[in-house]
Amino acid sequence: MSRPGDPNLLQPQSWREQQNFQRQAQALVRLPGPAAPPLAHLLSEAEWQARFPADQDLELELMALSQATGVYFFPSKEWVMLIARWLQNLRISRVLEAGAGRGYLAAALGPLLAQANIAFRAIDRREGEFNPGLGSHPSVEAGDVFAEIWNFRPQVVIYAWPPPGQSLAAICRCPHVRYLVVIGERNGGCTGAAADWQRFRHQVSGILSRYGIGRSGRRHHAVTVFYGAGSPKFAEYPSLG
Repeated sequence: MSRPGDPNLLQPQSWREQQNFQRQAQALVRLPGPAAPPLAHLLSEAEWQARFPADQDLELELMALSQATGVYFFPSKEWVMLIARWLQNLRISRVLEAGAGRGYLAAALGPLLAQANIAFRAIDRREGEFNPGLGSHPSVEAGDVFAEIWNFRPQVVIYAWPPPGQSLAAICRCPHVRYLVVIGERNGGCTGAAADWQRFRHQVSGILSRYGIGRSGRRHHAVTVFYGAGSPKFAEYPSLG
């Protein structure tokens, strides 16, 4: 795949170059085959760093990669292992991924959690910037997280890049949700509703924010853990919005 700085990465000069970029991007960010190990389709942190160095602002390049693949968050192998270990340490038994998209994260996280006897479901409404021609992982179910959250009763909800302006209040207020892990931008940015970052108690996870990369680059990337109503640390400040 073209390296950062290659103008063809952003503005292909011909139809052939554009098709070549699409093929390279989709080979880099791909779903695993039926018999592939859980993490086989993911790049390591070192591989992501080599392609997108931390000391460069490569937002446009990552957005081009995102548009070509329908993936908003690019977890590394290390990121998935870290969050799986975090969930195990918390003795979580049920995890729901909201807005799972094509299942790039679910395809890796689901099998690891199954090995730890943690029930996992991935839900997506099939809306937004999603290319159905690329296919999705069979673990992703079509549905509405705000309905399924009451049926499945997860203790943790993971939501990568919620749509701009979409409030997460209904998830935070669920009495069985202990944590809502939002993967997106710092203080909300263009992900979710800005008021939620004022309304509900939360903290940025330094370790989870250090690994993986979002479509808007490392400068904006953050993983925020909201305390749900099932946590003793839950707090809502209605006076703030």
